[in-house]
Amino acid sequence: MSAPDNFNLVSPAPYAIYLPAVNTTYPKIIDDTLPPSRPVPNGFTLDDLAFWSGTSQYWNHKFLLHSIGGYDVGADPRGPLFRRLPTEFLMVGDCGGFQIGKGTLKGLKDLKAGMAGQDAVAAWGRNYDAKMWIINWLEQYCDYAMTIDMPLWATTEHGAQSPFHNCSESRLLAMTLDNLKLIDSERQGRTKWLNVIQGTTPKNTLSWWNAVKWFRDGGWSLAGAAGWRGGIHNVLTTVLTMRDEGAFEAGMDWLHVLGVSQPMWDIFLTAIQIQLRRENPNIQVSCDSASPFESGGARDQFVLPPALGSKAADWKIGYRTLTAVKSQADKHQATPSPLQSPLGRALMMRDLVVDDSAMSGRRIDKFTNAFLMNHNAWVYLDAGRRANDAAFNQSNPSIPQAYAAVLDIIATAFNTGNWRSVLDSNQALLEEVAPSKYK
Repeated sequence: MSAPDNFNLVSPAPYAIYLPAVNTTYPKIIDDTLPPSRPVPNGFTLDDLAFWSGTSQYWNHKFLLHSIGGYDVGADPRGPLFRRLPTEFLMVGDCGGFQIGKGTLKGLKDLKAGMAGQDAVAAWGRNYDAKMWIINWLEQYCDYAMTIDMPLWATTEHGAQSPFHNCSESRLLAMTLDNLKLIDSERQGRTKWLNVIQGTTPKNTLSWWNAVKWFRDGGWSLAGAAGWRGGIHNVLTTVLTMRDEGAFEAGMDWLHVLGVSQPMWDIFLTAIQIQLRRENPNIQVSCDSASPFESGGARDQFVLPPALGSKAADWKIGYRTLTAVKSQADKHQATPSPLQSPLGRALMMRDLVVDDSAMSGRRIDKFTNAFLMNHNAWVYLDAGRRANDAAFNQSNPSIPQAYAAVLDIIATAFNTGNWRSVLDSNQALLEEVAPSKYK
């Protein structure tokens, strides 16, 4: 077999790093036992799925994100993500802010949809044990961790079912500040904290930044309108405002953008990283998404590698649902799988479709889903690698013209005193390419 296809094994990395948001199911499958009769490629072991270990024979990437939001309050999980030396791989921990905002973090007390704002504030105050569990869990297991933010999107239509929907923006900010003070008093230095910047508009993004910027312990994370959902214009406004106020000085070495895994954003974030490294050579920009694991685990889908041509449509990541019919489970047939990834090219259809009984409602198993998730994560990483190579490692980049224009705007804005004028004069283009999701 050829050498494994390795992505990022150390940081700082030349491009922005994509962090696959590994769910709670995937590591459990790795810790499971393959049935003796289950077909797999020759020489395959479940440890080959642990791409973060650096020892998979297929591919490796020693960076990932894992969210506490997938566990019950008080849980102390075990498994391959938690049996490691500090330098073995880098894990960014998510505080479960999405689940807290939705009210779906299991084990929280007294929080329910439709409650009055003051009641939600009081109920969150009574969840002190949950807050301490989050802080201690992240300190114990993660290299970097998100601070506990109370997301402003809870007040919008996207948060209609949130327990915090009837809270004012000022109340959500006040609760977040209380969370930061608790982290500040309880942190033990085992993890570095990424202070989450929230927003739903440019105005409240700036207000949030001004309120929370005192907490500096390793880096920052951009969420809501401060992040990709606010559009590239607001992202650049936020990052340049932060830069002007010394947010990326030595020691503040990580900038994470929550919830995005698009090749277009991969190159925009790398462009930002290139500029920030003029001030801090150690800064690392990253992004994440759970898409590879949700699509492969919950929907039986595999990802199609994007073409990454000169049209924006070529940069879209597509999905296809695995076709699982009885004939494909024939152990005597060597039909290649349609998965174009290092593991996928080693798989036969009989490795994916394993139930050849006459009547079956489901012909695949959890190991099939793990294969799909592994393939999907590789495709996302490879798409980002190819996108960045196309944008930054070719003398004549073949990327969409509008994307190239955005890259030029980023470089110009970072290298002029009046960057607001640069952004505002190009706002129409920026919003056409990457608009806000909050309009």
